Parts: sequence; structure tokens; C-alpha cells
Amino acid sequence: MSGDLLQPANDFLKNLRLLAIYVECSPENLHRYLCWHPPEGSAFEVRSGRTLEQFEQFDQGNIARGWPLLSLHINARNIHSAVWISADHYATAAKVLAGYAITPAKRIPLD
Repeated sequence: MSGDLLQPANDFLKNLRLLAIYVECSPENLHRYLCWHPPEGSAFEVRSGRTLEQFEQFDQGNIARGWPLLSLHINARNIHSAVWISADHYATAAKVLAGYAITPAKRIPLD
């Protein structure tokens, strides 16, 4: 998929109330989404195909609003794809990921 279609594809899924709970971006710029129908009232943010700097900017914004980082994929070209979800729905989403043998992302504190 073309890089300029990534966010419109995610927005299309969001309009269907599907959450791309996990996103991968290969070095060949191929993308894979694991979709889930989240509970009513949940909120989330999905950003794929981002540089480290862009990822850090989105992450800081989500830290400020109290949203945990749910999933993160970094490809061989250091391209980041991440999903954040509202804190009250994190545990449910983590269980969904576990059903696919995916461990939720952890923020590594910077020294």
C-alpha cells in the first residue's frame, strides 16, 4: 500500500468501528493490520509508517492524556507503527492481542 494511503485506510477502519489493534510495516513498505471491534466507549489512536521522531511526538501526546501504548512495530528501516488505547480499555485489548500471541508494548524509560 502506498504510504500516503496509510492514514486514510486507518480512518476508514475507524469509521467502521474497527481498531487496527496491531500494525506491521515491512521494509518493502507492505502493511499488515490486525483488526478488532473495540468495546463501546473506547478511544484509540493508530499511527503507521512514522519516523522515530514522529512516533515520539505521538507517544508524548498520548502519555499526556493517559493513554497506554498498546502495540508497537519497528521495521528494519526504523519505521514505527503504533497503537494507543484509552486506559480503561487497555486490559481488554491486551487480552485480544494475547489471543494472537502478541505481547502488548512496553515503554522503556529513558535514562
